[in-house]
This record gives sequence, structure tokens and C-alpha cells, in this order.
Amino acid sequence: MHILPFLCALVAASVGLTEPELAKALRGDVPVRSETITAPNGKASGRGVGAIVIDRPLDEVWQTVIRYEDKAEYQPRVEKVWVLDKQPNYIKVRMQVDASVTTARYTAHFELNHEQHSVHWRLDKTAPDNTIADCDGSYQLTEVTPTRTLVVYQNWIDSGRKIPRFIQDYMARRSIPTMLRAVKKRIESGGTWRK
Repeated sequence: MHILPFLCALVAASVGLTEPELAKALRGDVPVRSETITAPNGKASGRGVGAIVIDRPLDEVWQTVIRYEDKAEYQPRVEKVWVLDKQPNYIKVRMQVDASVTTARYTAHFELNHEQHSVHWRLDKTAPDNTIADCDGSYQLTEVTPTRTLVVYQNWIDSGRKIPRFIQDYMARRSIPTMLRAVKKRIESGGTWRK
């Protein structure tokens, strides 16, 4: 039995990637895919998944990922961010995002798991000014080496509009790599890179 392929398969599965996607991320590329999921409303929907390796230690990447106050400085399409509540394991954030044909505004709950280095978010459906119907997503960080960190991003958004699936898939394939590369630039620049 070859132990290395087995370990690669195990690591890939544990972070939600296929072996080829993990290999691609480790080579410096940004693998992206759209997958069909059952949305909270029971309907079939698409979720975007992407990954990137950042050449910085896990804790440094984690501190940037969980800091929302400066996201508008470097994340594409994010125009404004308001941190409404901040606890050790929870952040409530209102965001304004350029959604190409319109401006999206929404409030979301972000659950922080410091031990697992994961963030999970969902729409605050009690916020009266949300312009999207729903969202759900996550970041999962994994140490590759003491100086390299794998970031896996997943996101699902229900805009509330009838948008053909092929357009949603196209947008995911374009927007996820751009966003992940911006996060990488921000962290690898020591927090100085801006869009």
C-alpha cells in the first residue's frame, strides 16, 4: 500500500476537496467548482467551492480571515462593512456588495471556531433591509507546512431572483478565484495590499 496517495486522499476529503483540486491548490493554482446542493428552502441550488494556498503561517491567515472591519479595503466587490456585534466566537456583520447589476445589502451571522480554524456564516433573516433571500458559507483553514496555509471557501447565495444556473456557475468560477487571490495578496503583503 502506498501511504502518500492514501494520505492525500484523506486530507483532500477532510477539507472538502477532491485529490486533483488539492494537488492544484498545492501547486499554486485556484481550483473552483460549482456543485448542486439542497438549499435550506428544500430546492436544488448551486454552491461555489474554491481553494488557495497562502504562504503564511496558519495563525496569521486566521487572524486576517476573522477580521471583518477591513474587508472592503481588499475584497473585490465588497463596498462597505459594518461590524454590528463582536464576541470571541461570533461576529454579526452588515455588508454592501457590488453584485454587477445591482447593489446587495445583507446582514449575516459569522460563527468562529478557533480550534478548527473555521468560519461559518448564514443570513440574519431578521434584518429588515436584506436585499438577498438567503446565504450560507464557510472558510476552512488547514496548515500545510508551518509557513503555508490551505484556505477552502464555500458559498451559496439565493439572490431572490430567477437567475439561470449556467450564469450562477459562470459567476462563481470568475468571482471565487478573484476573491481568494485578493485574500492571499492581503495576507502575504502583511496587510498592506489594497484593491
